[in-house]
Amino acid sequence: MDISNFVNEYFILPMVEKTGYNGINTLVYAIIAICCAYLIYKTFTMKGIKFNRDFILRVIPFILLGSTMRVVTDSVDTGRMAEYQGFFQPVYDMILNSGIYNYGFITITPGIYVLIGLFTIAAIYLSYHFKKENYGSYIALTLFVIHLLILIPMFTNILYGLLVLLGAIFVVGIYLFFKKTSNLEVHWYILLAQTFDGMSTFVTLDIFNALNGIKYAEQHVVAGFLSASFGETMLPFLIVKILLSIGIIFFLEKEKNENERNFIALLVIIFGLAPGIRNTLRLICGA
Repeated sequence: MDISNFVNEYFILPMVEKTGYNGINTLVYAIIAICCAYLIYKTFTMKGIKFNRDFILRVIPFILLGSTMRVVTDSVDTGRMAEYQGFFQPVYDMILNSGIYNYGFITITPGIYVLIGLFTIAAIYLSYHFKKENYGSYIALTLFVIHLLILIPMFTNILYGLLVLLGAIFVVGIYLFFKKTSNLEVHWYILLAQTFDGMSTFVTLDIFNALNGIKYAEQHVVAGFLSASFGETMLPFLIVKILLSIGIIFFLEKEKNENERNFIALLVIIFGLAPGIRNTLRLICGA
């Protein structure tokens, strides 16, 4: 197999045919993400930027923005937006006619996250450079609210979204009941983000699908493997997410370099919160 066929089979066709991830592209994307994370860490560290709780909070609006933009594309691609009838229809017609959110490399994974990642790096770097640390986050938060307002008229499965949120909060509440203190300030953020992702998958595939006869499908390799291995349920995936989060917290608490451990914590939060928000909003919208 030559390189062009290899790229086409494992990277291009999964996007075109909407089949999701495979072992090859998952591994490559993970390696690229790790390399990019290392470069970002070095660049920001040389700039004197500290990875602390405030920095992590400033990144969260960018995560919300990327996931919400992705769901707008989902609503366009599945026809959910076109089906809408109501006061917001002129806005939806404008969006549909513009083609801005049509399914394409720049609006789906990995393109959308590359775009948002570059925007995040540039915005935060410039904000710190000009000593206006919150400005980039304010811009991202504003754009997130705009995209959320686009989705709100399509909200139909709100109770399922609340179930995801309450489930994640319940798990974190139990964790905090037993774990009173930690030298890692954002320890429970990690658990909340990863549990939110696992809970969104579990509620969608195990509960929503069963009660509504709709077949949302898992497209990630590891989650799909766990589901297939345990009788087509995502409960093991949720449990693994929770246990893995607690293990990561324990590991990071042993790390002496506070800057490094907070940066790793941020990455774990991103990899949980981004898909969790996307899954939950898509479920609520019925997209």
